[in-house]
Amino acid sequence: MKPLGTPEDASERLAEAALAQAFAALPGLRGGVAHYEVAVPGLASPSYHGVESTTYRVADAQGAEASLFLKVSEPCAAALLDPAAAFRAARGIAALGLAPEPLHVAADQGAILFRCLGPDWRPATLDTLQRPEGMATVIDAFRRIGAGEAFGRPWSVFEAIRDLRALLGPGADSLPPDAWFLFDWAEAIEAALAAAGTDRRPAHADPHASNLLFGPGGALRLVDFDMACDTDPHYQLGAFLNEACTFETPMRAGIEMAEGTFRPEVFNRARAYAAADDLHWGLRALAMDRLSPRRALEFRKYAAWRFLRCRMLVGRPGFEETLRAL
Repeated sequence: MKPLGTPEDASERLAEAALAQAFAALPGLRGGVAHYEVAVPGLASPSYHGVESTTYRVADAQGAEASLFLKVSEPCAAALLDPAAAFRAARGIAALGLAPEPLHVAADQGAILFRCLGPDWRPATLDTLQRPEGMATVIDAFRRIGAGEAFGRPWSVFEAIRDLRALLGPGADSLPPDAWFLFDWAEAIEAALAAAGTDRRPAHADPHASNLLFGPGGALRLVDFDMACDTDPHYQLGAFLNEACTFETPMRAGIEMAEGTFRPEVFNRARAYAAADDLHWGLRALAMDRLSPRRALEFRKYAAWRFLRCRMLVGRPGFEETLRAL
């Protein structure tokens, strides 16, 4: 770890400014001297992790064990992120015992300081999420968050898709040749859900395996609150089951865990939302490919994977019938 005062790039300059502000503002940290190091290098493929922000482990003395965790948003992603809203959501989720404690937000630097969970906590693997106990733990966390106070940030995956399409523009050379086909299906999914009616509840809304940390005794903590919002809980459920399950049988088990009994109409909603979520993240990766200076990250490769999965979902025989049975 290195002390403040020797930033090597723009991200470290933002990190140092945020740490100086936090150490001055928080009584328990006053007088400490922050030392920091990169926590998780960015990776866009095969997972989408640490690419819209840079994360740092932080200690209050050289050689001390890291007790803090700093997340600094990439300036290029400012249009996609709201650190103040993420901080509010993190506080609400932490109050439920489902997130590390958020300590300070430095909005000007796009940074949030958390207590560090420590080495006993590890990101979920697909094997963990597919086990009944792991899946049930995550779904119960979603239920508890959804039963709480609204975060005050309404969000729709379909509005996000429209915003990303506008950002990329109709002539974006990075869009797949059949983008029109995927966009048409997104509009059909939105219309079908609007006709059937949707709910809105607080949600973490970013259930990638890397954001679901398991620790001692199978306890769960959620991290990365950039997507936390008030949205249809079936969107979050669909995105999670799409992440965790390769086949429909475990997805059906997840629906039963979430609803108390298997409900075909909820399964259909989850599959419809999963397709929209894949399209959203494919477009988001292409937006970051355009905006980010981190050219070593394989944004287009990740986008191609998400578009492929969306294409497979909407192209399945009977998908149109799925939308008629939401």
